[in-house]
Amino acid sequence: MPSRPILVDAMGAMEANNVWLIQNQQTTRSANERLHAVAADVVAADQLVPFLCECADGTCLGRVDMKVAEYDEIHADRNQYSILHDHELANGEAVIEERALFDIVSKDAHPLS
Repeated sequence: MPSRPILVDAMGAMEANNVWLIQNQQTTRSANERLHAVAADVVAADQLVPFLCECADGTCLGRVDMKVAEYDEIHADRNQYSILHDHELANGEAVIEERALFDIVSKDAHPLS
């Protein structure tokens, strides 16, 4: 019996890649939550804390500097992430606010006009 060529399902590959990107974001979010738990108790309110960039690039080592209160405000919505300007977005994400040091992105949001 002749072998058939394996057809690559482009949509399936894109979905798998997006799942990988989202897992990277969740790993970074988890690390940031641990940093936040420590910083909230020991860092002055006006001091910047070097959180990790929560973009979809699994190799990103970027640092997003913000105050603990900013972190609390942004992450009160579990669908929001803080990333450096022009960093990679996962499918379904859009920049919803641009701040001086970073952008705020949200899943299932409408991009800024």
